Formats: sequence, C-alpha cells, structure tokens
Amino acid sequence: MKVLTFGWDFPPETTGGLGIACQGLTRELVQAGVEVVFVLPKSQKVAGAPRFIFADRSKSIKIREVFSSLVPYGDSTTMVDVFDAITGKRLYARALLDEVRIYAQKAMVIAKEEDFDIIHAHDWTAYLAGVAAKHVSGKPLILHVHATTFDQAASDNIDPEIYRIECECFKKADRIVAVSNYTKSILVNKHGVAPEKIEVVHNGCDTQVPKRHEPTLKKLREAGKKVVLYHGRITIQKGIDHLVRAARLVVDYDPNVVFVVSGKGDMESQIMHQVATLGLSSNFIFAGALWYEERDRMYQSVDLVVMPSVSEPFGLVPLEAMQHGTPSLITKQSGVSEVVSHVLKVDFWDVEEMANQILSALRYDVMRRQLVAEGGHELHRISWQTAAYKMRDLYERIMNMFDKKIIC
Repeated sequence: MKVLTFGWDFPPETTGGLGIACQGLTRELVQAGVEVVFVLPKSQKVAGAPRFIFADRSKSIKIREVFSSLVPYGDSTTMVDVFDAITGKRLYARALLDEVRIYAQKAMVIAKEEDFDIIHAHDWTAYLAGVAAKHVSGKPLILHVHATTFDQAASDNIDPEIYRIECECFKKADRIVAVSNYTKSILVNKHGVAPEKIEVVHNGCDTQVPKRHEPTLKKLREAGKKVVLYHGRITIQKGIDHLVRAARLVVDYDPNVVFVVSGKGDMESQIMHQVATLGLSSNFIFAGALWYEERDRMYQSVDLVVMPSVSEPFGLVPLEAMQHGTPSLITKQSGVSEVVSHVLKVDFWDVEEMANQILSALRYDVMRRQLVAEGGHELHRISWQTAAYKMRDLYERIMNMFDKKIIC
C-alpha cells in the first residue's frame, strides 16, 4: 500500500502541532508497513522514515524556484515573505492563499509522476493539493482535519475564503478524518458534512520515557515560587486572555505564583498589554516560542501546564506534559478531553473556576502526584501507534470500496 501524503510543514522545521502530528502519525504508519511519500510545498530540513518530495524542487514544474516563510496558521490573507532560492533575496510578499493554490498546481504534476494507491492531505493548506492530485490520478482522497476556520476564529467570524475551500474540498473527498468528536460536530453542523463520511481518529503521543534535563527556573524555585506554564500560539483560539484574567485571581490569593508563556502569535502585544494593565508584570515571563529540548526542560521544571483553549480540535500539549511528569489543566472545549481522564478540566469562560483549579493543583501535592501517576498509565493507550493502526484500517477499507466500484 502506497500513500501520497500532502502536508504543510514537518519537524524539525515546524510552527505548531500540525507538523508534530504529521510526524508522529507518519512514523508509525511506516512502522506498520505503509509506504508513505510525504509532499511538502517547500524545501526544508526533515527528520523521519518516509520519502519526501519538495514541490519547489520538482524538475517537471516550470516555475521559478522560490522558498517562503510558510505558516500553517493564519487567515487567507496572511502575508508570507517570498525569497529567491539561489540568491536568498526577498522577492515580494504573497498571501498565504496564493501559496496554497501554487502548491495545488505543483501537486497535479507530482501526482502524474508518482505511482500510489491513495491520497491523504493534512489541514486546509493541503486540501487543494489533495483534490488536484485526485483530479489527475482518479485515486481516492482522504482529507485530515486538524482544525477548521471556526477553531482559528474561536467564533463564527470566520475567514470566508478558507471556509469556501473547506466546504468545496470536503465534497470532493472520499472520506474525512477528524481528530476528535468535537471537530466532527463542527464539520456536521457548520460545514454540512454527512456524519457517515467522517471517521474520528484521535491524535496520539509518544509513549517512551523522555530524557531528563537539567531543571530551569532555578532562581524562581529557590525563591519559593510556584510555576504555571502556557505553551502554544498566542492567538484568540488558544484562550490565553482568559488565562491572564484567571491569573489575576490566582495572584490575589497567592502572590508567589509565576506564569511562563511559551509561544508567539498575533495577540502577543495585546496579551502583554493585558498583563501590564492587570498589574501582573512581575508574575509573568514571556519566554518566546520554546521547542524541543528547551520546551521539554520547561515541561519538567514547572508545577502545572494550562491549556485554556476556546476551541481546540485536539491539543497535544497536555499529553506532552504528562509524558514529562507534569499535570495539566485543560478546557472542556478540546478534543483531547475526550481521551484523557487524569487531568483537570474547566470551561474556558469560567475564569473563577480556572483560578480555583490552578490553586488546588499548586496547593495539594497528593492530587498532583496522582494526576501524574495515573496520567502516565493513560498515555499507553493514547499512542501514535494506535492512531496509525486506525488509519491503516481506513486506507484498506477505502481501497476495497474503490476497487469494487471499478469492477462494477
């Protein structure tokens, strides 16, 4: 079985959970005997077992080679810088939607040159590429929904261009994979997708014991501070503004609590201003976007990780925290809440309850230790291997259905 997969980024050069999810799932699919050809829109460093194709290097495509600051998160008008691949000079800025359409053009050529059985496209930035590959090959298409424009907007104030792409591509897909039942409900209620067309395959996590690192934040610890971590994009979807409001209540009760923010995003200045306005500057540390060893060291050094998302299709952060032995507080408006029990849960809008749960986790060591111990056991059934087996089964079912149609 050979799968032509379209994605937008891939570790180590990734800007969020999309790339990490693609890496984890793809790695385990290869281990399960699936041959994966992973296509990316631009040349980049990659780490993993599948064969990679970079669309900007395809010899058959007569387009001047460029590379750009592609980002998987943003609206259709988000501007990306485009550079000459040879000189490295900035050529011009182009809207993200333009990059998505060019990727689809290149996907058509790649699909003509490659031999494969099925197409798998991850996230809206790759949907048009997947549909283009289906158009020229006639092979079945799976669209993998990691987030919708409703998640990104955290409301109904959506990007109409992304919504149009989603709806049109969902109609042309042979099957749609949602990362949670939470996401499936959005697809049914907001996009009008038939429930029977959607398969839920929850994301997973790595189950091996991670390497331990030298602790960070030593001076804070020596001063008797308790530390709460937020790790994620600083956007309206992620609900960090609600966390800041809860932090004001926490600090009113316990001034020794410090909040570390790991991430970047379009609301960064707004959140910094909110922190200052609420008089919390001495209780917040903005650490920038931490990845890999820096991120893991932070996970291992804090007392609690909070994911205050307004609309989270899944949410890998609490699983990563559990892997490193740190408890989490998550919102009920998240897909990961469907598969984990040993975390604290709260509605994103209930700021007072969020503050209460943060204080409880910091005060009661017995509760924290139990969350960590039981959470560690849960991780073994929420693995990327489990997700890969479900995907392989789906591939086989769709291919069998497709073969029967051809025979008829």
